[in-house]
Amino acid sequence: MIQSKSPPFTLYEYRISPFCIAIRIALHECKASFTPRDVDLKKPRTVAFLRRSPFGRLPALVEHRASGELSIFESTAILLFLSERFPKSTLGFSDLFSKAQGLSWLSFISGGFSEIIWNILNESFINKPKNASNTKIICNKMLLILEKQLKVLERHLARRAYLSGDYSIADTLATPILDLLDKIQNFEFNAYPYVFSWRKRLRSRISYKGAWPYLKT
Repeated sequence: MIQSKSPPFTLYEYRISPFCIAIRIALHECKASFTPRDVDLKKPRTVAFLRRSPFGRLPALVEHRASGELSIFESTAILLFLSERFPKSTLGFSDLFSKAQGLSWLSFISGGFSEIIWNILNESFINKPKNASNTKIICNKMLLILEKQLKVLERHLARRAYLSGDYSIADTLATPILDLLDKIQNFEFNAYPYVFSWRKRLRSRISYKGAWPYLKT
């Protein structure tokens, strides 16, 4: 009997994490075969896993090569690796200019943009029961920051379909982060038509289909 070869990649993930979902989307964009390995956050990390992700964080990607394993941790590093590992894919950069643009926006999405959304949700759903009045003040301040960021994105996307013109790893990471906006109470997407249109384009990609565990396909 001829045995089929194992997929060349293993993705260690926490299934509902938007950062893990971004890597799954990226692997589909590259048409790379991979084995998903869900990590139980309640259990201690194994020694073998810590060799692949020294801080025990997810996601972590392993490429199985004849010369041995190649491990990459941190979502932005994984996305950059995949863009260079599969230069002919939709994640590859055509020139230095597009790469510079893509990496600049990737840095913004992974830093300021995702952090402010995450902090708003954290304050709203975790800290709210402890001090409702203080939570409201903090959330309002953070919402103002988010609104400023969205206004910049709105102006930028008025002139292009994706963050760096063509689709890039910055858009890959943005896809599940933008989905989190639906969880912010009283958030009005109507104020940002170009951002909303951008999100619709990202959601229409084949790689997005089934990305979230509860997403209907």
